[in-house]
Amino acid sequence: MKRDMNLALAILNALEENKSPHLSEFDIEGALKNTFEVSNRAVWYQLNLLADANLVRSMGSDWRLTWDGHEFLKSAAPHTFEDT
Repeated sequence: MKRDMNLALAILNALEENKSPHLSEFDIEGALKNTFEVSNRAVWYQLNLLADANLVRSMGSDWRLTWDGHEFLKSAAPHTFEDT
């Protein structure tokens, strides 16, 4: 499976824009369903890559944005990414 920067950015945005401080993988998948056609496995993979980069943190079955995740979004907001 490949890293998908557009999906990763969408996941970070979903976490930041939600009223809850944390979301489950299924909530994140639901928030992305209108923009991305992804499986829970793809969301899980991207979340784990984001965790490796310290942009999100697992809270058991839920995920939350870290300080670094907020800062990344702040710097990446006007940009979109090519598939890498």
